Amino acid sequence: MKLFDVTGKTILITGASRGIGKSIALGFRDAGAIVYGAGSRPESIEWMEKEGISGVVIDVRSEKDAFNAIGKIREKHGKLNCLINNAGIATNTPASGFKEEELQNIIQTNYTGVFRNCQAYYKHHKKDGGNIINVASVLGMVGSKLASVYSGTKGAVISLSKALAIEWCNSGYRVNVICPGLIDTDMTDMIKDKEHILSQVLAGIPMGRLGDPEDILGAAIYLASDASKYVTGQTLVVDGGLIAQ
Repeated sequence: MKLFDVTGKTILITGASRGIGKSIALGFRDAGAIVYGAGSRPESIEWMEKEGISGVVIDVRSEKDAFNAIGKIREKHGKLNCLINNAGIATNTPASGFKEEELQNIIQTNYTGVFRNCQAYYKHHKKDGGNIINVASVLGMVGSKLASVYSGTKGAVISLSKALAIEWCNSGYRVNVICPGLIDTDMTDMIKDKEHILSQVLAGIPMGRLGDPEDILGAAIYLASDASKYVTGQTLVVDGGLIAQ
């Protein structure tokens, strides 16, 4: 089990205020890691202090927020062992109906923010190496109606991760991707709120259920630990068999 040991590792997780990010943050805390959870607003991270998680405000659309936060973590702990880029947003807007503000908000959050965070981490640790886990989605691998821009950004994150894995390998970096399937969070409320749609969705998942946020934790710990020390540029799908068909 030493291979999967993350005790004492410093972990920064964006989008940790709810859903998958919150579950991962609590899971790494329970596994003995030093966890920094990022939310976009001060009120979104208020719960973290009493849970033993250090909350930081990072608007991933900002050029400086992640850079400053990673710098402070490095000053305090000497190194950030793993960056988990989990922050993301989705809408169910038809492709023909996107307005520019909504379009740019999704792109800036889901793709540009991931790139900036990776870049900031590299600039602080390029002599020390590092470990990046980018959370994408199975919708970045397969098409789906009402998810055009979301799917495009998540597909871009997968390709970005492969490129960075190759470019930064000689600097001691590993870069991998987790692709969750349909997970029971507020981002899937648009599915769960309509019973006929939910039944169709569940019929297409071999395991017959939505994933729980906790179902992503094992994959994250694997990629953050020495168990995956020879793994880079890979995409780990956690979807109940959805895209195996």
